[in-house]
Amino acid sequence: MKTRNALLGVTVVILFSLLVVGAYVTAAEYGGMCGVNTPEDWPLCNGQLLPPPDFGSIVEYTHRILASLSGLFLILTTVVFWRAKDSPAATRRLLYLALASIVAEIVVGGIVVNTGLSAPIVTLHQAIALLVFGFAVGAAAVSFRST
Repeated sequence: MKTRNALLGVTVVILFSLLVVGAYVTAAEYGGMCGVNTPEDWPLCNGQLLPPPDFGSIVEYTHRILASLSGLFLILTTVVFWRAKDSPAATRRLLYLALASIVAEIVVGGIVVNTGLSAPIVTLHQAIALLVFGFAVGAAAVSFRST
């Protein structure tokens, strides 16, 4: 149980880091620094695996790397809790909701890139990110409380 909770804790921290960096990308207007065309510029940066050596591109690319890590960790965490039948059912349900929400988040993230950073779409992207984070924090609260 402690290992599962540690994994869930790491997942929550990565999701929080993603929120912070994503908010900074928006506030600093770095959203288009890695390009605005898919598939050439997303998930790559201006069609390249590594971003050019300028701060805005590096920040946006960091957001993309954190997004990838968040998705991978959330999938891994969800699978681990799903397979552990002794984990709280509420934790599993919240992780399923987080996982479904992150799929929507990925789709909306792609739309953000393709719409030239349309403010309503960026806002929707941030709102879904908060849902993902909230579901993960809720799952952690339930799981940590049950140990």
